[in-house]
Amino acid sequence: MTTFFQRLEARARAINSLLCVGLDPHPNLLPEQTAAAAHAFCLRLIDATHDLACAFKPNIAFFEALGAEGYAALREVIAYIHQCNPSIPVILDAKRGDITSTAEAYA
Repeated sequence: MTTFFQRLEARARAINSLLCVGLDPHPNLLPEQTAAAAHAFCLRLIDATHDLACAFKPNIAFFEALGAEGYAALREVIAYIHQCNPSIPVILDAKRGDITSTAEAYA
């Protein structure tokens, strides 16, 4: 069984890229402050970058701010990444002492 870091290194070498795409669906910047809008935003970003990304990093704070539907959207986003390419690692950004916009999403 390979470790996470081995998978990350293999992906970086395979595509010759260190790009980690952050998935931060800030509710105030979406057309609607809903889990569906956050989900759609992330899927569009994944579609546009999955061939270039070494990894994806969804920020849990923005999904948590949307309640149970936000958690469901996060699960679907991660599943979609794996569907696009199972070799792309996912790093869940769950820092609690983060920058202002993330800290506000936790509040």
